[in-house]
Amino acid sequence: MSRPNSSPSNGLSMTSSEKQVENQAKFCQARVNLTEKHLGLLCETVGSMNRKSAKMRDKGDILARQLIDYAKCEDISHSLKNGLLHFSENLSAIQDYRQAAILRVDSKVLRPLSDYGNICKQVKSGVKTELTAIKKEQKMVQQLQKVRTKNPADAHQISRAETEVQKASADASIGSKALESQLDLFEKNRIHDVKNIMIDFVNVEMMFHARALEFYSKCFESLALVDEDRDLDEFRRKLRLAKGTNPEEYNRTLESLGTGTSSGMSTTIGTGSMETDTYGDTYGDSSMSGSNRRVRINTRGSTMYGDDDDDDDDDDDDYEDELSTRR
Repeated sequence: MSRPNSSPSNGLSMTSSEKQVENQAKFCQARVNLTEKHLGLLCETVGSMNRKSAKMRDKGDILARQLIDYAKCEDISHSLKNGLLHFSENLSAIQDYRQAAILRVDSKVLRPLSDYGNICKQVKSGVKTELTAIKKEQKMVQQLQKVRTKNPADAHQISRAETEVQKASADASIGSKALESQLDLFEKNRIHDVKNIMIDFVNVEMMFHARALEFYSKCFESLALVDEDRDLDEFRRKLRLAKGTNPEEYNRTLESLGTGTSSGMSTTIGTGSMETDTYGDTYGDSSMSGSNRRVRINTRGSTMYGDDDDDDDDDDDDYEDELSTRR
């Protein structure tokens, strides 16, 4: 917003210069207002998404606790009991990752967007100061022209008015250059920040959904291992016992009907070996002993994000720190 050189003696030239600078200042003001409006809307929407994610996390925790309570009450269908327990552990792990995603969106997206509220206010203050200086210069020029018209022979009054015009013009020129530099830096930072903020948002979402898919797969595996026939046989045996039927007679009935457990079915479910063999790598020796138990998730060594990528290792470290806040 450089100001063309103008002479106090040339009122038309000065008016044109002032108009150009004023138009530039108004352009900058409109630009800042546009940024403030749209980044504010982005911040509001992302914040709403984060709050809904927090509600999903809470509901997921409730569902996991309800599954644990149900499994603890199940004393007949042992494979279903073990399947539900492992399902609830994996579902709870997903909520840990959801919480980590919420924290990362808050720090990497919401906080930088909300900072632009104060940044825009500061820039608008600079634009307002520049517009005030321009109006003051215009007022001084008008007074000079008025003095020249009414008292053309009063050299002293004309000289004093010209001095006031030159002072106001110098102040406006300095403010114009400062504002131009400030707006140039503002625009440079805005482009860089918006780009990187949205990149961070996408990275957080991709990280969460990839981890969630991994543990949803484990949830599916937990339920796929449930031996329906074996649990049904156990229920029928308990039902006959409750009715008073002789167990040997009941077994002979099962054999005659061909409903006995086949030799090809898994015998690990209900014995406790699945918990060690199938899930030992993920959970170690720990087990979910209460409704508030938070599993410890091992995100190290995963090939899903590339072990050789330093940035991905840093993301895993961030997730570990954020997950630890829920334990």
